[in-house]
Amino acid sequence: MHESFSKIAYVGLLAAFAPLAMGARGCGPITSTTPAPDVAGDWSVAYDDTLDVTIRIGGAVYDASLPAEGGTVEIEHGGFTIPFTLDCSRPEIVCPSEAWPETVTIEQRDPEHLHQMWVRIPEQVCMGATVTPAENECGPGTLNPDCDAVCDGEVTTVLHDRFGVINEPGERFDLLLGAGIATNGVNCVLLGVSAARADIESVGAAETSDWTATHFTNGEVAVAYGGGCLWAGDPDMDGELEALVLDASVTFRTGFTSARVE
Repeated sequence: MHESFSKIAYVGLLAAFAPLAMGARGCGPITSTTPAPDVAGDWSVAYDDTLDVTIRIGGAVYDASLPAEGGTVEIEHGGFTIPFTLDCSRPEIVCPSEAWPETVTIEQRDPEHLHQMWVRIPEQVCMGATVTPAENECGPGTLNPDCDAVCDGEVTTVLHDRFGVINEPGERFDLLLGAGIATNGVNCVLLGVSAARADIESVGAAETSDWTATHFTNGEVAVAYGGGCLWAGDPDMDGELEALVLDASVTFRTGFTSARVE
C-alpha cells in the first residue's frame, strides 16, 4: 500500500496486459483464432451509485467515496489540508461513466480473431505540441517514469475506437483507457492504470455457432489522474505543498453491470 505510484502503475499495466500475452501454447488471445462469445451489438450499462477514491501521496494512501457524479475529497497530509475535485463537466476530464458510457456499441471486426473487440468511447488527445519533459519532472518515482513526451497545451476528448481483448476462456474482457499521453502532473491525462473490465455471461458453447454473451457482471471502470490536475486549492502552488500535490495520484473506481439492448 505504500509503494510509489510509478511501481504501482507499472504493475497495473502488466496486470492489464497479462490477459493479452498469455494463452494456450504461449499465444495470447490478442492473436487467438479460437472461438469467443459474440459480444457485438449495443449494450446498456448500469453503474454503482458511488465512486471509490484512492489518493496516493508522499508514500501514504487515503481512501474515500464520492457520489457517482463526482465532487471534492479533502485529505489531511503533512500538515496541509489538500482538496481534490473530480469535475465531470470539464472537457478534458474523463469520468468513469464517460470512459464506459451508459450505452456502448461493441464490434468484433475480424472473423478470424474473435477475441478482439472495439468500442467507441472518449479518448484524450493533445491539442498542442508534445515536448520532452524536464529531467526533474520525470523518471523513477514520478508519474512519468519512462520520461515520455508530455502535452504542452490543451488536452481534450474525442470519440475514438478503443481496442479490447476477451480472454481465452471467453469469460472476461479487458480494455485499457489510459497511457495515450504522458502526464506532467498538472495536465489532466489518464494514467496507464485506467481501464475497464468485466466478466462475461453467455449462452451456447464454443463448440457450436450459438455462443452469445448476454450480460457483463462484476464490471469495474477505473480512471486515474495526477494530483495537480484535480487539486482544488490555490493555483499558485509553491514549495512543499506543490511537491506533494504534483507527486500525488488520484484513482476513481466504480462498478457496473451491462445487458444487451434488445
